[in-house]
Amino acid sequence: MLFLTTRVEHTAEQIFKIKQLRQLVEKCDELRVGTEDTLLTKFLHYTHWDTIKAYQAIHAYYEFKRRHPTWVARHPIEHYRQLFYGTHCRYVMPHVDRNGRVLVVFKTVDGFQDYPDYLQSLVEIDDLIFESLLLLPRVQENGITVICDLQGTTRNFLRQFSPSFMKVVNEKNGVLPFSQRIVHIIQRGFLMHITSTLFMPFMNKEFKERIFTHDGRHLSKLREMVGYDCLPAEYGGPAENVLDTNLIFNHLSQNAKYLEKLQEYEKL
Repeated sequence: MLFLTTRVEHTAEQIFKIKQLRQLVEKCDELRVGTEDTLLTKFLHYTHWDTIKAYQAIHAYYEFKRRHPTWVARHPIEHYRQLFYGTHCRYVMPHVDRNGRVLVVFKTVDGFQDYPDYLQSLVEIDDLIFESLLLLPRVQENGITVICDLQGTTRNFLRQFSPSFMKVVNEKNGVLPFSQRIVHIIQRGFLMHITSTLFMPFMNKEFKERIFTHDGRHLSKLREMVGYDCLPAEYGGPAENVLDTNLIFNHLSQNAKYLEKLQEYEKL
């Protein structure tokens, strides 16, 4: 099952590192976070089980949250229901890609007229999605693949993409604890090309190397890299692979209690 969250059997060395990291976090007066295995192991996987680097990564993540409190989810899951079902712009696929990574699809859907704080809301639901996926052992271990479909980009989006906004996007990319994150950008037309061009200068070198662009009319490269079986039908996958908002929102709802608890974690 895609959303399998059963207890993982760790090696003796991994158990030792989890305990070691837990002790470091518990002794830190600045961190007001939990020390449950799920939180600790996502940072340990991210740093290839280097305890000190994992501890530093926790600090970096919650320092980002302290300095940019509006760049993380701040409301109960139900608060975002209307946005998910009103825009249908965020999805997760039921099958992993050819490298065992969970496949996520983000679409640019112009909802600025219906949602006054639309971009802010998108920032928050993306944070929720990432945190919810990092609950999954397979995501902690293998990372995720993201398809960013920019074909719905409008000038309303371009007006929001200021240099300061882009810098914070890059900063958050630098602290998200995914062991791997591969991004495929689908673009077609002048506006979409501008969008990806705006983002790229602010991405660090390592992240840029994991970004691949595709012309919306020719997706053979995408199918080859991601795998036919997991792709949505509209990108050349099997006909039964229909994008379904229910899959991601049900996952969020089932983990609502913990995800809302995570929102309280902080660094002083």
